[in-house]
Amino acid sequence: MKRIITIMLTITLFSCSTKVLTSVAIDQKLPTKEDDILESKPHTNYTIRKEVDAYPESIIFIIADGTGVGQYTLSYYANGEFAPARFDHIGMVATHPNDGECATSCKRVTDSAASGTALSAGQKTYNGAIGVDNNKKPVKTMLEWAKEKGMSTGLVATSSVTHATPASFAAHIDYRKKEHEIARQYATADVDVILGGGKKFWPDSLITFYKSKGAQFIDNINTPIEEDKRLLGLFAEKGLGKVYEGKREASTTQMAKVALSILEKNKNGFFVMIEESQVDWGGHANNGTYIKGEMQSLNDLVNYILDYQELNPNVLVVLTADHECGGVAVHDSKDGDLEIKFTSDYHSANFVPIFATGPGASVFDAFIDNTEIGKQLIKYIKGDQ
Repeated sequence: MKRIITIMLTITLFSCSTKVLTSVAIDQKLPTKEDDILESKPHTNYTIRKEVDAYPESIIFIIADGTGVGQYTLSYYANGEFAPARFDHIGMVATHPNDGECATSCKRVTDSAASGTALSAGQKTYNGAIGVDNNKKPVKTMLEWAKEKGMSTGLVATSSVTHATPASFAAHIDYRKKEHEIARQYATADVDVILGGGKKFWPDSLITFYKSKGAQFIDNINTPIEEDKRLLGLFAEKGLGKVYEGKREASTTQMAKVALSILEKNKNGFFVMIEESQVDWGGHANNGTYIKGEMQSLNDLVNYILDYQELNPNVLVVLTADHECGGVAVHDSKDGDLEIKFTSDYHSANFVPIFATGPGASVFDAFIDNTEIGKQLIKYIKGDQ
């Protein structure tokens, strides 16, 4: 009898626990992939609302390609001194392109061509577009406005100089991969200094043509510069070597120094875009060490440029990104080290920071759409009061 009672109690307890487990399972459904798919709502392109306090005479526009808050966090904890902390003003930027009808199917993730055009011309466009609108019509860029105003102009990149971001400032073409055609457009464009990689897109005949128009070509950063000539410097066949591998042919800071030594001679001022291109490539590669090296290069560049700005207070310096890449996040590892994690090997729609110092910098203390940066810098270049 005692055994029968024990068995019955066991069955009753098991039955009750099963009911409890079943109840918990019903109340607390395990998450599924579908739970991570969210309906996209129409967005607002937020604009600059602050009044301009001053107009700059010259502009240094730094674009850290693919660099979001995660990459800056990585650099802050892995590289020591955090140069962007020296900027006087900071804001946040949305980077979506204009692919699709934005109330329903609009894409939120941009590529460097669409975002480069938004930054260079203040114009939303489709992914892949270089300096053209949704109808593939050319849009005027801030570099072209600067040249029209008699300013000196320059492009510096650690990618090929014909890559999407620099191309968006001086070329107009329907698709970013047409780098040979972009090089041909550069050869006839009125850009005073072009420095970076991408020799493979410039055949000897094109370089000969470029030189025939009163320009100098160099393939070594230490080559003496001829005064009063436009300058083309191509230091690698494709992109420049990776910082962490110790193979960079010319540092971003070295190229910036050469560019500024030429551009600053113009009494009408200058505009230069300097791209730290390969932070993006480290994100695509899901390689934290790659990103760390490129962010150290950015740190060095920012320190040099802000030192330059302190000596030249009429210069506005703006640092932002075209988009984030990799969905980078920083976690603790053992022994106080960092573990870098990634959500993808492509771009994300994550917001990116904007930093600014100099005349007109205070307007960037805001949350804004990326086109607002292009519009505001064009306004400064044109002198629109």
